[in-house]
Amino acid sequence: MSNLPTTGYQHGYSEATLASHAARSATTDMSFLVPYVNSGMSILDVGCGPGSITLGFAELVGMTGKVVGVDAGEAPIAAAKSLAKEKGVENSEFMIGSVYSLPFPDETFDMVYCNQVLLHLRAQDGGAVAALKEMRRVCKKGGIVAPREAMMGTLRNYPETPGMIQGFQWLIKRMLKSGADSEEVGARLREIAEEAGYEREKLRFKVGLSTWTTPEERASWGAQWVKRASEPDFLGKAVEVGVENASKEEQDKISSGWKQWSETDGAWR
Repeated sequence: MSNLPTTGYQHGYSEATLASHAARSATTDMSFLVPYVNSGMSILDVGCGPGSITLGFAELVGMTGKVVGVDAGEAPIAAAKSLAKEKGVENSEFMIGSVYSLPFPDETFDMVYCNQVLLHLRAQDGGAVAALKEMRRVCKKGGIVAPREAMMGTLRNYPETPGMIQGFQWLIKRMLKSGADSEEVGARLREIAEEAGYEREKLRFKVGLSTWTTPEERASWGAQWVKRASEPDFLGKAVEVGVENASKEEQDKISSGWKQWSETDGAWR
């Protein structure tokens, strides 16, 4: 999700996009961080989106702790506030803000994390290096700064329908043409952290694997992407940044490709 000027986030904030992001949770998407969370901690979620991960951490820190979510988009912040109210979570707060200028004093939080944010940041705004510097600024000495990023080059679907391949190509091209630092921020995290001034001996780097293999997971993931790929914004952003061959005809092929994959027995991601 995005924590940059709203024009820079290539996934956008459509209803389908927010719904798919709301399916994420602290225990699934940020499970590597859960063992380090204790009752009473203060945690900042940078690029919090609709807040599902944020609220998971709010439960873990308990009422003596607090979790704050920041995002550049009005729509995800509104969704996060609504979800917190629906769940009755009182130790959370959500606000609009930029990862390059977080609205907090130095050393405010015990833990600062982001999930799939750095790969969307534009070099012209400061990129991942500037973001990690700002995240460290608001983290207490001895605290934890924890980015989780995808390694785009390792994404694999089986079977790979032509429409799905085209869809991922559109997403990557949209990111790069909009000025994103690199499609491989995840693979370069250690390098980026060192460039941001983090001490090498204190860095911990892990690689994880997320899979969708059951019929239920396949149906859910496929349905999300059929809807996202069918929305006007999916094509509009591709046209806006000049993705080659971006057309309604190609968009329909992408949506059909996801539908074909979701209905294929034994398909996985």
